Amino acid sequence: FREPAVIISNHQSHIDLLLLLMLNPRIIALTNDWVWKNPIYGIVIRYLDYYPATGGYENLPDKLREKVRQGYSVLVFPEGTRSADMKIKRFHKGAFLLAEQLDLDILPVFIHGAGDCMTKGENHIRHGSVTLKIYPRIKASDKSFGSDYHERTKSVLAFYRKEYETLRA
Repeated sequence: FREPAVIISNHQSHIDLLLLLMLNPRIIALTNDWVWKNPIYGIVIRYLDYYPATGGYENLPDKLREKVRQGYSVLVFPEGTRSADMKIKRFHKGAFLLAEQLDLDILPVFIHGAGDCMTKGENHIRHGSVTLKIYPRIKASDKSFGSDYHERTKSVLAFYRKEYETLRA
């Protein structure tokens, strides 16, 4: 976490954000519209100076450049929402477009078990075990996952699905 990156993670539970924010204090999260309207979460994310992703990722690089220069990484859940069945859902392209526009590495983080502790739709936490696994960075210059954000979105999704199954096993 010494160098800024676009941190991407699968999304299972409300506790995912807390788990990821414990990794480093210099993380800016991009959030959906409903979070800004929520009476509890809305207060917290405004205080933490997070950014809504609902206006599209095309306008975000200008807003985030200064934070990246200050050493902040940007956290994105590319699925866009929590997975009810804990399977890796389709990835949206925004995180990969942002990484390309800001010339940042992608830092893959996998979460396993958080959805068992608090499933989508629940408002309480159950006993369980959670694993976070941080994979090596995908360098901005690394073309093995594709030469543009369209190709990277598909390749990284395939990588996530494969590696997540290995982690689950």
